Amino acid sequence: NSFCTLLADDVPSSDTTSLTHRTARPPCYRPTTEMSDQPADVESQVIQQRKKDHIDICLKKNVEPFKGGRSIFDKYLLPYTSMPEINLAAIDTRVKFLQWDCSFPLVISSMTGGEAHGRTINSNLAKACEAEGIPFGLGSMRIVNRYPTSAFTFDVKQYCPNAPMFANIGLVQLNYGFGAAEINKIVDAVKADGVFVHLNHTQEACQPEGDTNFENLFEKFKAVYPNIKVPVVVKGVGHGIERKWVEKFASLGIKVVDVSGTGGTSWAWIEGRRQRYDVEEHNIGYLMRDVGIPTDECLEECRGLNGVQLMAGGGIRNGLDMAKAVCLGAHFTTAAMPFLAASLESPEAVRAVIQRWKKEFRVAMFACGARNVEELRGMRPRRNNNL
Repeated sequence: NSFCTLLADDVPSSDTTSLTHRTARPPCYRPTTEMSDQPADVESQVIQQRKKDHIDICLKKNVEPFKGGRSIFDKYLLPYTSMPEINLAAIDTRVKFLQWDCSFPLVISSMTGGEAHGRTINSNLAKACEAEGIPFGLGSMRIVNRYPTSAFTFDVKQYCPNAPMFANIGLVQLNYGFGAAEINKIVDAVKADGVFVHLNHTQEACQPEGDTNFENLFEKFKAVYPNIKVPVVVKGVGHGIERKWVEKFASLGIKVVDVSGTGGTSWAWIEGRRQRYDVEEHNIGYLMRDVGIPTDECLEECRGLNGVQLMAGGGIRNGLDMAKAVCLGAHFTTAAMPFLAASLESPEAVRAVIQRWKKEFRVAMFACGARNVEELRGMRPRRNNNL
């Protein structure tokens, strides 16, 4: 399943500069009628509107509690060396993600699907990730089981035959009619290579139409997991996953957990912004926007666990953040928000961001004297005493 031979070289900075600065609302973000054949019942309309709201809010409003201030990764410094004793051109950024060889430790995280713009976003991500040799995830897919025509917005595997593409479902759906058969159905609908199972109780509680029965979910997942036909990654959604639960999921055979802590996009805040309010402090999403465990603390707490690899989501905003996360114990990093505007524009726009991050990551490795990602993960970052 190696696809590193397909990777393009880093493009010169002169070719990417114009693509890396995005407007808040890309020109292609406009109403479409691609989903006009979708069943027009209330539930379908609610789900589609919610997904449209999510995109619009992320593009036009601040939903990152730390935006404009210090990043959670600013309190760390790379383990710099004055003499790397290596050739920059010889640095190996490749990693193994489950059974796939990838160009560097970045996974573009789940964004959307099930509404008109989902097709544009997922197609552009698929084409870009295929060209750059990295995995990506689709948005939440519970809508596909009830409304099969919505699979069109997720069905982009033809654009990434070699890049790993992950379906996505909330763990809470096991309390709302889903089992292994339903999960396998959404996997088959889009020919996904794996599935993300996300943990999002805080988001659901802040969502006006949220599913909030999270009772006995681990035992239900324990029963369902052996019958899921593709690799499963358990992921947070920006509020963190603590060591206890990383260990419990690992005990079932889960090989990768995205701890996705606070520090980046807050889905609680996104849901809060979907509601009317006069005083922001009275909005439940605003109050809960930074509730959880910071990504760096999740990594430090879970570092060194046997049998499971850690993915760092939540606050990764460039290649330098990636390198610091790896030094903190991450095997992979993930991000979505920095790629959203570009994914509405074109595959080339997405590729430009990926290539910039890869160059930044490689230079960060060079600054540390790390020949490969394993060497980088064996190093520890220093604390920034100026913060």
